[in-house]
Formats: sequence, structure tokens, C-alpha cells
Amino acid sequence: MTHPYLFILNPKSGTSIGRNSAAVRERIHSVAKRNAGSAQILFTEEPAHATELVREHMHAEKWKAIVAVGGDGTVNEIAKPLVDTNIPIGILPLGSGNGLARHLGLPLTLDAALKRLFDGQSSTIDSAELNGIPFFCTAGMGFDAYVGHLFSQQKARGLMTYVNVSFKAYWSYKPQSFRLDGVEKQAFSLSFANAGQFGNNAWVAPQASLQDGLLDVCTISPFPQWYGTALAYGLFTKQLKQSTYIDYQRATHAVVETDAPPMIHYDGEPLQLDTTRIEVKIKPGSLNVII
Repeated sequence: MTHPYLFILNPKSGTSIGRNSAAVRERIHSVAKRNAGSAQILFTEEPAHATELVREHMHAEKWKAIVAVGGDGTVNEIAKPLVDTNIPIGILPLGSGNGLARHLGLPLTLDAALKRLFDGQSSTIDSAELNGIPFFCTAGMGFDAYVGHLFSQQKARGLMTYVNVSFKAYWSYKPQSFRLDGVEKQAFSLSFANAGQFGNNAWVAPQASLQDGLLDVCTISPFPQWYGTALAYGLFTKQLKQSTYIDYQRATHAVVETDAPPMIHYDGEPLQLDTTRIEVKIKPGSLNVII
């Protein structure tokens, strides 16, 4: 028996799997049997395990797709080895934010996402790298990375947890200094957007395209505290635009220099760097996705 679809499920992802991982597995098997004959399902056991599983199994069969069952972190781990290959990634978005899936217009419920997976076609999108670390949605530094770090320490997941963490962090966070391509800047946050949003429909770069070969670079400058409400409104209504405090540029490559090694995030995953030089670049048309 062949397994044309390989599903890799993160049982700790978001709020939609958790204790329901067995039920999710059975539903995938049931729908896959009707649509594709069979499916192989593997479970991750720890961070970065999904990447190991893909590398171990990607050449075992001629997969129609290797499917990420989880959130943006799971998608990132599974997509990394698939960059510059002909193997498409499928996405069953059962995570907390699901930024890439939302940008692609994928359904957010399991049954609808499975239907789209089996009915959909492969399309090519851009990927990007930050100091050699692949990302597919957004990456950056500043407030977003700080909140990502705090969010990763919470027991509960989901939008409300993220909102609560962000609200508490907002009052104590201090803007940072950095140099973007040699230009000195003060910033509340600096984001590199391949896709347009962080997740949960928080659109940091509403005009971003996954197929234009460009990154949308969003710099949010320090602002008075009262402006935070307007910023949040624009973020969640997809209306952020160039303004006194918000600057957009488009680039294929950028270099950021900081005075101290910064905390960054890539696809929502926080990471403390050990360098003060950050290089970001786009990789046009490098990933196949079932949409």
C-alpha cells in the first residue's frame, strides 16, 4: 500500500488539537481513505522534530504532499526541508495564529481544510531567510519578538492569551535602536513580511504578496501611548498604512545591525540571537503549497 499524503501532526499545537489528537488522526485517516486511498500520519514529540521527520521520510515515496497539521511553527518546521524541492506542503491550520494559512485563504476547520487539500492545486510561493533561518510568513525584532517570547512561556494558547500578553507587555516595553541598511533608526518594531500577517488576522503588511519576489519591511517608530489603540485597530482591520509612525519599504535583501544581540522571531517562534548583524533575504518561487 502506498501513502500519497504524509501528515505530520503536532499534538501540542494551538488550541484545536491538544487532547483531541487521536480524534484528529482518525478523521484524517477517514477522509484520506475516501479521497486518496490512504495516508501516513506521524506525530512530533519535541521542537524541531517535524523537520527531522520530513528529512527522514521525504524521499521514501513519491508524496503528493507532506502536510503540516498545526500552526505556523509546525508549518515552518515542515516547509524548511521542502524549499527548492518539487514536493508540495499541505496545511491543516490547527494552530493558534495560522498566519500563512489565513493569508492563503485556507479554511480553518479540519473537515474544510481536508477538502481543500484533496481538491486543491499546487502553487509556488516565495520563502525567506533571516541569518539562514527559513521563514515563510513574517520575521522581525522589537515588540513582536518580545511578545512572542512571553507568549511561548504561557501554558494556555489562543488569541485571548496573545492579546493579554501583548497588552501587559505594551506598558513596559522600550523601543530599540538599530541600523537598517546603514540608516540609524529607533523602532517599536521592525517586521519583514513575506505574507501579510502575524496570525489571527493581525495584518502588519496588508499589501504583501507571497509571489512578488519581495519582502515588505515595516518599521513602526516610537509613538505616544494613546496611539496604541489606533495601531491595534489598523492591525486587526487590515488598514495599516504609511503614516507618521509607520514606514513601509520593499526589498529583496536587508541588513540590520544592533548594539546588542537582539531577540527575534520567525513565524512566531522567538529566538535570542548571539550576533548583532541580521541579514534577511527573499527566495522567490521556492516553495510549493497546496492551495
